[in-house]
Amino acid sequence: MKRTVSPLSIFFLVLALSFCGCSLPQDPLESNKPLNPEDTIGSVAKYYATDPIPVRGIGIVACLSGTGSSECPPEIRAELEKYIWQEIPEGGSVSPRRVIESQDTAVVEITGVISALSTPIDPFDVVLRPLSSTQTTSLDGGCLYTTELKEMSRLSSVEQFARFSKTLAVAEGPVYTVQTDASSPRQWRVLGGGRAIQNSFVRLILDTPDFTTANAIRNRINERFGPKTAISVSTAEITLSFPVKYLEQRERFLAMVETLILGGNPEILSNYAHQLVKQILSNTDSEQAEIALEGIGKPALDPLAPLLAHFDPAVRFHAGRCMLNIGDSRPLAVLRRIVQDKNSPYRLDAIRAVGLSAKRREAMPILEAALNDSDIQIRLKSYEMLARLNSHVISGRSVSNGAFSVDSVMCSGPKTIYVYRQETPRIVLFGSPLRCEKNIFIQSEKSSVTINSLPGDKRISISRKHPNRPRVIGPLLSNNDLSILIQTLGERPDTKSDTAARPGLAVPYSEILDIIKTMCEQGAISAQFIAGPQAELEPVLQK
Repeated sequence: MKRTVSPLSIFFLVLALSFCGCSLPQDPLESNKPLNPEDTIGSVAKYYATDPIPVRGIGIVACLSGTGSSECPPEIRAELEKYIWQEIPEGGSVSPRRVIESQDTAVVEITGVISALSTPIDPFDVVLRPLSSTQTTSLDGGCLYTTELKEMSRLSSVEQFARFSKTLAVAEGPVYTVQTDASSPRQWRVLGGGRAIQNSFVRLILDTPDFTTANAIRNRINERFGPKTAISVSTAEITLSFPVKYLEQRERFLAMVETLILGGNPEILSNYAHQLVKQILSNTDSEQAEIALEGIGKPALDPLAPLLAHFDPAVRFHAGRCMLNIGDSRPLAVLRRIVQDKNSPYRLDAIRAVGLSAKRREAMPILEAALNDSDIQIRLKSYEMLARLNSHVISGRSVSNGAFSVDSVMCSGPKTIYVYRQETPRIVLFGSPLRCEKNIFIQSEKSSVTINSLPGDKRISISRKHPNRPRVIGPLLSNNDLSILIQTLGERPDTKSDTAARPGLAVPYSEILDIIKTMCEQGAISAQFIAGPQAELEPVLQK
């Protein structure tokens, strides 16, 4: 097979050249180089795209309970006041100076990383740090106002946050408190608070500028993935857009493009497909062969079909996933058996393939059955695929105007509470309805929240100490349905009367997670509590 380039090989070359005001070298003459129809695109062109881009900004966190600071470096104050004026609705009477000088606000540095191949629909976590020159003591319970983020490498100091650099992303949202243990310092983030304002670019650069080859590459890609997927910029450069079908499989799409052969002749495609099938049968670069067969499309189905009955489970899996991705439903029975086989190493990949490529009515039974598995990773992947398909077994609640969500999942298997701590804050209740015990007394850290019910009580009483006043908010009453209790904890107290949301105590997401964990540990909820991983941002930002 022709040499190809991994889509993970990302370079800054094009980005660096654009900063310098240069362009890629082009041959002004059209080459007469003969085209080899059996060449793959990856053998005559290479990918260039942005690496993950660290970004930085200066913004304001509000809704603090006297833990902020009135201090702000003078070189930053003028720019912040100007930005606040721009964000105030027409006719508003807010004073930017008073906002900055309030003890309930804090000026912070925001940092984050825009991932490679990102689009504006992809959220990313951002890290918040109070400026060292201020007296801010805590950002707990705060909310970050909309802030522009610039490329970090263009800023030698935070004072330059609004100068000499293009805005690449914006960030906003409720603050999430991170503390790994009692002795570690607190950190603050906004989960999924950052969004890029434009798509990352992906370009194919020909090894040798050539009109005929560039034309053939463009035509081949558009023939397979649809018009305007590839656009020729010159004899040396082609820009790519991600087809809707592959927005959730962008790296796979790029790998597939690399494996496309330049010629579309049926005989050439058939020979190529049979060559790739032999690779799968011999377990030689099976993943790469599968991707190349998917790139061929429907002409690859007939050579692949006999592999569904092969004795080797690896062969059956790669053939089945490839055929399903092309649009053939014949391998669903094979993939269902793989999902059900607790010893198969392909279970998660099979679930993802079914969720992304099978027809909704065919995917539902397979994914819903997998929800009952004892392996939490199998249950999570099935839940995520069912959520994107709007399955009836998942009922969701958005809390505090979308600050986080609670999803109740109807399934058997172990009662489990899984909480997401990156990108999309949400609490997933497996085995709903999950209910609290009736005789409970729970207090959160520093006794700020109290949850109480006596054996004969029909309702659970929830109260919270006011963050900056010597009084108690509540008590509010909840039934023992955990999803309702969480909503009562997290919802805003000033919920409008024309909405279905019930008034709540505005407890921050991070504190709600601690409360649920405590309730599980003390037997107030009969379920296993699992906290998902947190994004590893600091190593990238330090680098």
